[in-house]
Amino acid sequence: MLRETFQKWCITGLFCIATLSVQAQTSETADREAKWQQDIQVFVDTLSAHKDGQKDFAKVYPPASFHAAIASLKADIPKLSDDEIGLRLMQIMASAHVSHNMLWPQGPGFVARLPVRFHWYSDGLAVDAAAQEYADTLGARVVKIRDNTPEELLAKIAPYIAHENDPWLRLQLTKMIRGEAMLRHFELIGPDGRVAITLEKPGQPPFTVPVVLADPNPKLVRLSQALNLPIPLYLTRQTQNYWYQYLADSQTLYIQYNMCKDDPKLSFKDFTKQVLAEADAHPVKRVVIDLRLNDGGDSAIIDPLQDGLDARLKSIGHLFVLIGPGTFSSAMMNALFLQRGINSRGRHENLKAILVGEPTGDGLNTYGDVQPFVLPNSKITGQYTTKLIGNPKAAPVTPQPDIAAPRTLASDLAGRDPALEAAIAAQ
Repeated sequence: MLRETFQKWCITGLFCIATLSVQAQTSETADREAKWQQDIQVFVDTLSAHKDGQKDFAKVYPPASFHAAIASLKADIPKLSDDEIGLRLMQIMASAHVSHNMLWPQGPGFVARLPVRFHWYSDGLAVDAAAQEYADTLGARVVKIRDNTPEELLAKIAPYIAHENDPWLRLQLTKMIRGEAMLRHFELIGPDGRVAITLEKPGQPPFTVPVVLADPNPKLVRLSQALNLPIPLYLTRQTQNYWYQYLADSQTLYIQYNMCKDDPKLSFKDFTKQVLAEADAHPVKRVVIDLRLNDGGDSAIIDPLQDGLDARLKSIGHLFVLIGPGTFSSAMMNALFLQRGINSRGRHENLKAILVGEPTGDGLNTYGDVQPFVLPNSKITGQYTTKLIGNPKAAPVTPQPDIAAPRTLASDLAGRDPALEAAIAAQ
């Protein structure tokens, strides 16, 4: 009798534990869905706010398609992972085709990354940095990532990337394609948990390397390091806001402007005094301002330099501005101002630059002046635009170089900088 009672008690206890477990899971699931519903609604309310939301909201996000996408996402929450929800929000954000409208999901799938880095050269996608164990991939062109060619991947990923032109799209793809969430979404991770990348080097047959995902910031070896190549000048001090160097052999004053923002240790005004003193102390045949790594900030920061150079037209020769896909936002505006001889205050000057390199990552006659936001539960961050920059009646226009000097895989393999070379060679 005692034995039967004990057995019944055990069965009842196990049943209660199982019931409580199911109830807890149900409650947790309901709580997760409620939090995502709230986040998505905050996302909608933030963008569509009458006064403080996205400029021309109904124009850039046509209401019918926008709200249909939102309703579909809300209905799909139960069957989507957190990473997939983040990707869907990215897709909705990018649907405006406004390059400044960005969203950065959080979560495990946006942490792990491929320990190889890509660059989309003017002549194709290739590996320009990799972890030591994948050093044999350096300098190789990408033929396929699993079963997809680079162009096929570009078409698939484009709806998730906020962009207005092809240069920015290709630049952003090289970053996004390394993340686990994107790789998993497009089924680029094989059954063994690896990403098969098929590569090709000149004069050699294609070869496939299975790559394992790594931590967010794997230590990478650059192409120039692995092949003992000279590092192009513009890649030597990428983390500094701005710096300069006088190149005596060509009598060139080279200025790299990487961020439209004052350095706390040296204001741009004080930096400008140093640059102009250097210009006054040496024979200068040309001034080169490099904006290829500058993705924006405050477009007025550069004014003292522009004004100072304008006052020295007779002694500095020609002004060249180097541009490329990474020239974005205020840096793109600076390139146009310098080309047209206009400063940020609208004052006309005689200083008119020659643009050299590749098309910029965004253009004029589009939306800017961003406002950040954070979704309360997922902590997803993003930004939207509050102002139309340029002519509201004109189509968006991407600044083009006056002298085309694209970065190619061959130039990197030779340790060369075609854009700076072209500026120095120009008469």
